[in-house]
Amino acid sequence: MLQSLYIRNFVLIDQLELDFHPKMSVFTGETGAGKSILLGALSLALGARGEVGKLGPFATNCEIIAYFDIQNNKQAQNWTSHNEWPTENNELIIRRQINEQGRSKLWINGRPAPANQVQELGQSLIQIHGQHDQIKLLQTQTQRSIIDAHGQLTPQLEDTAQAYINYQALLKEQNVLQQTGALNEEQKQLLRYQCDELDQLALGIDEYEQLHQQLTTATYAQDLILNIEQGLNNLQDGEHNALNFLAKTHNQLKEAQGMDFATIVAMLDESMINVTEAYNELKNQQQQIDNDPELLHEIEQRLDLINTIARRQKVMPELLYGHHQQLLEQLQQSVDLAQKQARLENDLSLSLQIYQQKAQLLSQARTQAANTLSQQITEMIQQLGLPEARFRIDVSYEKDKSAKKDGNDRVEFMVAINKGQTFQPLSKTASGGELSRISLAIEVCCQRQNNNSQSFIFDEIDTGIGGATAEKVGAIMQQLSRDNQVFAVTHLPQVAGHAHDHLLISKSSVGEHTTSKVTHLNKQQRIEELARMTGGETITKATLAQAKEFLKL
Repeated sequence: MLQSLYIRNFVLIDQLELDFHPKMSVFTGETGAGKSILLGALSLALGARGEVGKLGPFATNCEIIAYFDIQNNKQAQNWTSHNEWPTENNELIIRRQINEQGRSKLWINGRPAPANQVQELGQSLIQIHGQHDQIKLLQTQTQRSIIDAHGQLTPQLEDTAQAYINYQALLKEQNVLQQTGALNEEQKQLLRYQCDELDQLALGIDEYEQLHQQLTTATYAQDLILNIEQGLNNLQDGEHNALNFLAKTHNQLKEAQGMDFATIVAMLDESMINVTEAYNELKNQQQQIDNDPELLHEIEQRLDLINTIARRQKVMPELLYGHHQQLLEQLQQSVDLAQKQARLENDLSLSLQIYQQKAQLLSQARTQAANTLSQQITEMIQQLGLPEARFRIDVSYEKDKSAKKDGNDRVEFMVAINKGQTFQPLSKTASGGELSRISLAIEVCCQRQNNNSQSFIFDEIDTGIGGATAEKVGAIMQQLSRDNQVFAVTHLPQVAGHAHDHLLISKSSVGEHTTSKVTHLNKQQRIEELARMTGGETITKATLAQAKEFLKL
């Protein structure tokens, strides 16, 4: 509930502070008196775009402060709780300042706040209905939101949204998987062929280098055998070998008298050991030499095969083993990727089925809510001067459309204004005045299902009507104010007479400036204002008598 509004230096208002009735209030006044200024100031406080041109001439900056009591407003309470915004005694104070350079600042309960956050909070505090909002009523998204709010479909909406989020996550995973470089069928066939060829080759990890060494050994086998045999003879096997000479010298020096040859004898001992070890190692290598011409042929054939396959696979022969391992890993990754894609396709199919189930349940609930609301709105707009009008809400489930977070329903408000007419979309048939009444009917019918208390502003939505219809519009606004706060800007005395509080907006010249002021009217002043609204500038006894009849409170 809007408790009060403070305005300083805004358009024609120098300084103004207003307290508001908790139920229904009306604003009346001559055309151009500034009734829209109050709404503009309130919209500015709730985060609307600020403009330097809105500043008045009375000071260098503009300031607007709106005081709200949210004791019965659960939406606003949830917002403050969710955003961890401190409140005291369920009171919200929203303050806006704009300087002459157009720079703007906003505060909620004394804490600076960005405009988008204030706008979000404002949607739970006040609903403003005017020409712009009638245009908004024609939008599919707005119509769908009305059905969801009326049917209290939050659980179904949350289920559908969660199913949509799960499905989108799998789609994103699939997209990432596709971008990892999945192989096409031709690439897979080539990879399998290369791996099969290398599998048959069965190249060992160091085989290519070992074969080259074996080839060198086999090529020079005969010369190596002769050289090794000569070396063995020189070391130990020959008649005059190194080991015998070392042993003879070792014994002579060991037995010699007159000098100490112990160091030399030790060196000869070590030399004899080294000669023996060299002999044994050379003997081992001799045994490893195979002077078989067939072996040389086999080695040459093996190397030729390795080189041929290396050329075919476009890789250096010495890198062929590592290349094979990379191809095997790539092939396995391709298999794993295909398996993962298959699993993901299955998960996507299941996820889409779950989404469609949730979306269909939501659609069924919307259809049920639409039928109930259609009947209620029809009854109300017939009371609002459209006795032959019929209202219908079409909900069609579009299964073949891509998944959406709020379901796959197409919602459209349909109306047949006159008897015998077929139903047509609301946007194609209803006039401005008819839209105003339908908008009011929708708001009242939706509030019947809503335990949340808000403030509603109806800005001249009664344009184009009069007489008994205007009387009914006022009565319905008063009905809405039983559980909500209602403000109405009107030119009709039949509407104004239903208000609990009547505020007159007027303007006057003070010095060099024109200013607007707002006055709370007492009962007698209300009668006089209603008479003015009825009969113009000349107020007669008849218009005063009629004004008294318009006054319901």
